[in-house]
Amino acid sequence: MKRILFIFALLLVVLNIRSLDLLFTPSGIQVNQLSTFSFDPVNPQSQPLLTTLRLTNDQMEQKVKLRVELSWNNNEIIGPNDAIFISIQNLAPGQVLQMSNRELITNTDNQYFKPDGSININIVDLIEDLATLEEAILSGYFPDGKMVLKVSAWPELNPADAAYASFTITIRNAGAINLISPGALIGQNVPSLSDLPVSFIWNSVNTGFNTQTLVVREYPPNNPPSLSNIHSTGTEVFRSEGDVSSGFSEYLPLNGDYYYAWQVFTDRYDEYNPNVSRNGSQQNPYASSWFVFRYKADEGG
Repeated sequence: MKRILFIFALLLVVLNIRSLDLLFTPSGIQVNQLSTFSFDPVNPQSQPLLTTLRLTNDQMEQKVKLRVELSWNNNEIIGPNDAIFISIQNLAPGQVLQMSNRELITNTDNQYFKPDGSININIVDLIEDLATLEEAILSGYFPDGKMVLKVSAWPELNPADAAYASFTITIRNAGAINLISPGALIGQNVPSLSDLPVSFIWNSVNTGFNTQTLVVREYPPNNPPSLSNIHSTGTEVFRSEGDVSSGFSEYLPLNGDYYYAWQVFTDRYDEYNPNVSRNGSQQNPYASSWFVFRYKADEGG
């Protein structure tokens, strides 16, 4: 029987047919901040649910080994020999297992796998060993970079027949949004302008996945905007559609002697509200201060 199994395994290698298949869903997310305590192997149920690994046994009944690795910008946090597991029972042909990150980054058994040998992962201690991440421990958040969760699986009796899958977290701090022109910070002397179209200019970090939105509100000549009435009075006359991170200079019809307040905000992503290659939900967004200007129609125009 063992000879038959060996010949079968040899044929799989020669034909390049994997007996296991791994797939992360999603395979990646994007966040503006990621807590250094997001992956607690001692209390895995406290981890945010970020991804699910689907493991399929495509061939014969067998036990399976699983290796879990974690890195930040190619710096090992969980190394290749730190977390190896073995299936508690044989996997039947065609059997599918699904495990979240909570069941992968752990020091204990899950419903399908148990540690293969001693496992004692302490993420904080491992991060402290990396000089580049010392400040992250103090701040509580990872700096910009990429966190990669890599999993490999293979039949217990055939380590060469390994399948691989990875899940990537892209971390990019959106930072502050600083308005430049037109206008002045709300509460200061309000400048006037008469040229159209108005070019709205600001500085911000372009993360590559945050969507920035421009909002313009209008106020009558006898009721200029202030910090106390910015939302309770006036009318929203413009809200951009799509990303305007490069600025905005399209024509907007403005009324003479009216005041205008404008602001730019962007979606905020963290491990509990990640971006998965889609527009954000604008939960707890990053927002700039308000700038105010007054439009004076050009009497000579």
